[in-house]
Amino acid sequence: MNPIWQDFLHSNRATFANKPTTLTPALYAITKLGILSVTGADSTLFLQGQLSCDIKNLTTENSFFSAFCNAKGQVISTLLIVKQADGFLIVLPHSLLSKVQKKLQMYIMRSKVQLKEVSSELCLVGLSEEHATDDNFSRQGDLIKIPQSRYLMINSAEAIINFCTKKLNEGLFFQKSDGWDYLDVSAGLAWLTPDSSEHYIPQMLNVEKWGGISFDKGCYTGQEVIARTHYLGKTKRELVVTDSKIATNTGNILQSETFNDTERCLAIMSIQS
Repeated sequence: MNPIWQDFLHSNRATFANKPTTLTPALYAITKLGILSVTGADSTLFLQGQLSCDIKNLTTENSFFSAFCNAKGQVISTLLIVKQADGFLIVLPHSLLSKVQKKLQMYIMRSKVQLKEVSSELCLVGLSEEHATDDNFSRQGDLIKIPQSRYLMINSAEAIINFCTKKLNEGLFFQKSDGWDYLDVSAGLAWLTPDSSEHYIPQMLNVEKWGGISFDKGCYTGQEVIARTHYLGKTKRELVVTDSKIATNTGNILQSETFNDTERCLAIMSIQS
């Protein structure tokens, strides 16, 4: 994490706030996600052959919640892909960043592509609002619309601090990052971990629901399995938001978060026929 941003968070009690009483509106320090940059003359073509979304449909007004898969169509990591003037930013779990970077590096070969972790150069902050639009993953400059009435901002430490200072002066406060994770679970937004990596195809993780799979862009790693599942309609498990008791008895829990004694889980469960 950028040290200037980290100092700002500590000075505003962002990382050790009191027990939350409300999740909206609020600011959130995003602590579990990191950032990879992908640049170079071949970066668009390269990512087109690796991610499940159609990179050519990315603009400065949208983003995709997508997936990077292995050859068997199993998701190595879910991710948020964002177009920049000189390339792309990939937002993904810190715990999978090194793994994804190494696997992507294997496919570069002679392509003019540069991969770099920029988690210490760029910062992430979340903003929840009471009445946000439903155009999920659209962009308004540096703000990316996230499900559950939220926005994610990616920028330099200086720009993020200026943004947060303005919001603090307007009466907002920093909430614990666990609250952001709870809202992710409530929205059905699945971020994988090393334990859940390479176990599920994208359709089981809501990636298709969020528009992160293209079935007509051509070949990419894992495409054959993903497309066959789509056209044959043979997905027998899906991602659901439920409580831990139901999830423990009938499915595989991906993530569990609690807010004000209310627990919500993301679980992979069998589809009832």
